[in-house]
Amino acid sequence: MNGTHVLPAAMQSWLDKTDRQPITAIDSHTGGNPTRIVMSGIELPEKVQGVDATRAWLRDHADHWRRRLVHEPRGGGLTCAVLPVATREDGCDIGAVILEPGSYPPMCGHCMIGFASVIVELNLLPEMPVDADGHLAFRIRTPAGPIGVTARSENGELSTVTIINVESYVVRQDDHKIDGRIVPVELLYGGDYYISVDASTIGLSLDRANATEIVRVARALRSSYVQHGVRDPLDDAELDVYQVLFYRHDVAQPDQANIVVVAPPGVIDRSPCGTGSSAFFAKLITQGLLAQDQPLTTTSIIGSTFRVAAQQLRRTPQRLYITPALTGRAYINGFLLIAADADDELADGFAPL
Repeated sequence: MNGTHVLPAAMQSWLDKTDRQPITAIDSHTGGNPTRIVMSGIELPEKVQGVDATRAWLRDHADHWRRRLVHEPRGGGLTCAVLPVATREDGCDIGAVILEPGSYPPMCGHCMIGFASVIVELNLLPEMPVDADGHLAFRIRTPAGPIGVTARSENGELSTVTIINVESYVVRQDDHKIDGRIVPVELLYGGDYYISVDASTIGLSLDRANATEIVRVARALRSSYVQHGVRDPLDDAELDVYQVLFYRHDVAQPDQANIVVVAPPGVIDRSPCGTGSSAFFAKLITQGLLAQDQPLTTTSIIGSTFRVAAQQLRRTPQRLYITPALTGRAYINGFLLIAADADDELADGFAPL
């Protein structure tokens, strides 16, 4: 073999028999959490233009693509996908719609680090600008808003990706009952919403050996927290809250934190969670537990890390808004061709258990 991989004739023959609706994708992981980047196979109607319209069209008219990409048997509870969107809206170079097992979230930090890494590795934006330090720099339009990307290389190889996330902040703070204990619970925003709890207040170990118990507590907490709906105290807007964030943070080491995020149906993020790390960083700055110029390193349940720093702060009478700069690294796992058999009743997948 010479290193060039060509689709075997038998596979091509099977694809050509009927309309198999093939999708090509690139699989990557960021800190252990997977991202599937769609490269071809999903055609949008001509009238559907831009990120928000694409997201709405997929959700309302073509949700089978999301299910086929991220649901079992091709995916699972952790699988996320990104559909690139050709757009220059809001001064961005490209757009992204994020597809998860349960929804089309507004933002996903590990997905955007993965997407940005694939863009750089495969030179998908040939005219990418270079910043004053010689790093590749571009902007991605997400449903949550524009985010900035800086990709750094060492010896010609991609080393890290920094995304300038959307403004992050503390939404509200309450006391809530968890397993019979009344403890402080905070709702945080970092591009997505997180029910946030100090694991030490409920005696919860965040070691990977305790994963089953972590998921049990998270499921019960989310169910009780959202039972009557969740609203923003500033404008009474109803919020889509579905993730739980447990943390361990020692004031003696303010620049370090363990973060474990549990997402539906009940899976633990293998990365420290990009939007969760952004949200938790905003909490520390807001509450004076971390200096504004001090970066934070977050560590996941498997030991992978992100670094968060403050790009900008904006204060209003009601809230402190922090624009986080989140740094991590993603790696390409492989190149994927997804197809469907017309006789397969499970061709569009089924929700992860």
